[in-house]
Amino acid sequence: MIISVENKQRRRAVFAALLFIVLAVLIGTNASFLSEMNESVRFFMTGIQTSFGNAIMSAATFLGSPLMCLIYAVLLASVLLLANLKIPAFWVIFTAFGQVILAQIIKFLIHAPRPVGHLLTDTGYSFPSQHVVAIWSIVFILFLLVTPNINSMILRILLDWLLITLALMVMLSRLYFSSQFVSDVVAGYLLAYAWVVLCASLYPAVATTLKKSFWRFKEQEI
Repeated sequence: MIISVENKQRRRAVFAALLFIVLAVLIGTNASFLSEMNESVRFFMTGIQTSFGNAIMSAATFLGSPLMCLIYAVLLASVLLLANLKIPAFWVIFTAFGQVILAQIIKFLIHAPRPVGHLLTDTGYSFPSQHVVAIWSIVFILFLLVTPNINSMILRILLDWLLITLALMVMLSRLYFSSQFVSDVVAGYLLAYAWVVLCASLYPAVATTLKKSFWRFKEQEI
């Protein structure tokens, strides 16, 4: 199976989903301790802004934007198609575009306002962070599809750390510009992990169905 997850990953995904639900409930009920923590982090971040920091964080925000993450997904799917891996390519597109839809639905349901002082380019509701959901979804997809197939351990470790560093910088940038609260950022990470593991868990059944039901997939490796 090209895409698979272990039971321990499923257990972690369930735990992540439960934590996400707890955060959503706390945000929805305006829990005072969480609001105080969010404001404390926001106040700290506004006090450390510099011109150099603005440039670095702007780059991180751009590289981790939902649009850029969808472009990454399309590029990865294109490479898979060139390698005649149609089912994994379909999975990548479904997972990447699905996280955008899921996050937007949750944003609408929770309708949490953004922090005071956020950038004018940041519109819509705050919880969860769409940037964080998007970048970590791409990172987890790459962890499942790409890094396990790299033979060089050094190269694999370097790629893993590069991806993690980028994702962490995107998370930090959302706090740095007061675009989201720390709870929104943590929730984005939890949602991304739970979503990608769920999609990966469904992959064997979906891949088998596609292979049996559609002639374009009959010769495909699953």
